[in-house]
Amino acid sequence: MKVLIIGAGGLTGRYLVREAKRRGMEVTGLIHEELDITRADAAKEILAKWKPAWVINAASLTSLEKCEEDPARSRKINAEAPAEWAKECGKAKIRFVHLGTDYIFDGKKSSAYLPHDLPGPLSRYGKDKAEGEKRVMKANPQALIVRLAWVFGHGGATFMSKLPGILTEKEVVELAGGRTGSCTYAGEAARIILDLAAKGANGIYHGVQAGQTTWKGFAEQAVEMMRAKGKKVACREIREVPIEKMAGLKISRPAFSPLDITETEKILGRKIPAWEKGLAEYLDEIGL
Repeated sequence: MKVLIIGAGGLTGRYLVREAKRRGMEVTGLIHEELDITRADAAKEILAKWKPAWVINAASLTSLEKCEEDPARSRKINAEAPAEWAKECGKAKIRFVHLGTDYIFDGKKSSAYLPHDLPGPLSRYGKDKAEGEKRVMKANPQALIVRLAWVFGHGGATFMSKLPGILTEKEVVELAGGRTGSCTYAGEAARIILDLAAKGANGIYHGVQAGQTTWKGFAEQAVEMMRAKGKKVACREIREVPIEKMAGLKISRPAFSPLDITETEKILGRKIPAWEKGLAEYLDEIGL
């Protein structure tokens, strides 16, 4: 099985490459420096060169602030290019998998979002990712979209990826409060994505771990797990701060965005582990 992973330099992309190789797949992972997915005819050229059975698009401009600063680039990467790749994969009978986000929702719902709930994005990033989903499915009805949320993993630039390390260094840790969502260890995300593709799933599915939490709840769980293993934890206090007062978080994010995984578990035929298990797996991976 030949698999092409584009955006392989990102957090989820790296774990996808690793998991696909572990499964014995023939994997080609292309990072941004090797492939600009927005380049004209890039999809047609790359597909003809590598001839994969699957293409997984893990490329995305995920910084909400950068998307607001450069909306044209956000639209190209998050909406227009994925649709072009979906179209070319459809023509060549190649399975296309695209990654989505919980940020397409407005956070006003009181229960976990279902795959076909209507989007209500609050940001340029959310708008372009929602548009990308719509365009991908129109260009290729057999495509698979897997939505992720609050992804963390080794070497990740996300706050949740960095949080365990911060807890070992700072006595007082301040983090954004007022937000509840799903979270996902990148290793489990990779397993879910590849399992869904192998099952022949198409349409929209959620690829997060079971349960929901806040950044504070995630931090408290990490502290408890690390101390239970005898690891050094400098943190003595975790403070929630209004998100609008957090440096670097000026763009609106949904206050409540857990994703329902019922349909995902149904097609996989297995229960997806709780986020706490993903956190424990991550802590073991980084030696904490």
